[in-house]
Amino acid sequence: MGASVKRALRAYLDRLWDGEDHAEAVLAAARACAAEPWKVVGQAGLLARCRVEHADRLLGLDASLRVRPAGAMGVLATVPLGAPYPVLLHPDRRRRGAYDTPVDMARRVVAAAAGACEGPLHRGLDPACGTGAFLVAMAEHRVPEIHGSDLDPLVLEVARIAVPRAQLSIADALLHGSQADLVVGNPPFVPPERQDKELRVSLRRRFPWLRGRFDLVIPFAAVAVERCRYLGGVGLVLPAPAMVQPYGAVLRRRWLQRHLVTDLSGPHPFPGASVEVMLLVMRSGDGPAPMPPFGMTSEELSRLENVPFNPTLRPGDVGLVDEIRQRSLRLGELCLVDTGVVAHSPGRSREDLLHDAPGPDRVPYADAREFFQGRHRWLEYRPDRMHRAKRPEMFEHPKIVVQRIRGKGSVKAAIDREGIYLGHTCTVVCPRAPERVPLDRLRDLILSPLVDAVTRIERGQRMDLYPRDVAAFPVPCSWLEDPDVPLVEAWGLGEEQVERLMGVVA
Repeated sequence: MGASVKRALRAYLDRLWDGEDHAEAVLAAARACAAEPWKVVGQAGLLARCRVEHADRLLGLDASLRVRPAGAMGVLATVPLGAPYPVLLHPDRRRRGAYDTPVDMARRVVAAAAGACEGPLHRGLDPACGTGAFLVAMAEHRVPEIHGSDLDPLVLEVARIAVPRAQLSIADALLHGSQADLVVGNPPFVPPERQDKELRVSLRRRFPWLRGRFDLVIPFAAVAVERCRYLGGVGLVLPAPAMVQPYGAVLRRRWLQRHLVTDLSGPHPFPGASVEVMLLVMRSGDGPAPMPPFGMTSEELSRLENVPFNPTLRPGDVGLVDEIRQRSLRLGELCLVDTGVVAHSPGRSREDLLHDAPGPDRVPYADAREFFQGRHRWLEYRPDRMHRAKRPEMFEHPKIVVQRIRGKGSVKAAIDREGIYLGHTCTVVCPRAPERVPLDRLRDLILSPLVDAVTRIERGQRMDLYPRDVAAFPVPCSWLEDPDVPLVEAWGLGEEQVERLMGVVA
């Protein structure tokens, strides 16, 4: 690997230092390793997503373009003081969700999607091809006619060097186009906070079924699937949250009803991205049918509100949750459940309102990390300068605090009786009538692995516990008469049912 990567980086720097622009230098790097298409995608593709800066000291660059001391092990090129060099941390890369798919993942998706395709396989398409990982994988799979499109002219030129026979065009993957026998790809991952507001408005007009704060991957994936012909194969790399979050529920239900899911795996780590991914393969127009890998029927999965595409689900899980729900109220029927306060307004820092000491109009305040470490600061409570200020009584009464971001771990929750105001990294639970169910009993319920299992079955392996998730926690009806009844007894669970629920959270 080292020789070809070094050759590509050397070609890039030579062009740059000869006065050529960034684009010409990138193409020189691509041509330097043109005999190895995956190196073109990997190394020239990496360079294509860089910006150019000038060295403020003598420095070295390794294969990942990280800056290292000039003499360090792994350095492939040395950059003199004042010379231009590539910097990978380009703001546009995250804003556009531009990440190249690893070799093994692209090959696996193409092979599985080709296997799902019925009838002749003449035309393959990646509607958001970037530097061409899926194009190379299709070429290796001997797909006769390969098409790709992207909005970035430079990455398309890199892809053209990687797969010279590919038919490439500058086009928006969100626009409908001609169909193909095989549609594969890795649509851009762009969460709401990094999206252009005008684009969001436009997408809501074009796709009225979009819900809430959607990731841009959802409309991209919807259009990609529609571009596959009847009984053709579709293979997509999608962020794991998009397979379980409410904003994708309408699309997942539509896919479940219209197509045959032939492969669903993950979550898998994805280099360079902070989220894990799922691999989804479907045969277009051949549904509904049981879901892999355990064969849950589409009818059973459709009974879950979120329609989570979760490969850990098994037949019988939905019926088990139904039994629990029939014996329960939702936590939101007994409690006010809401996020904490956003301690700033748009364009302002929360530090403008936070202080280390008490004072007039200041209230005790903690974000999730501070609260669970037993620390707090002082917030100048100014609703006129806050985004979505909350009512003070929500914080000043005894309450349960739930950490919203939990990663892959179990639920974290604690009781607060000190009147601490919480940040939006917490979900706050305030009983409407504390005498009905004791606060400590509700905390134990929220922390129960059985409740966690129900949530994971219904909503997937969630990273965040938003108010809507916590408000849906099942509270046994029998607790309103006797809160000391054990959960297992209150829900009438047998030994095998308990074992299955514990297996979900293992």
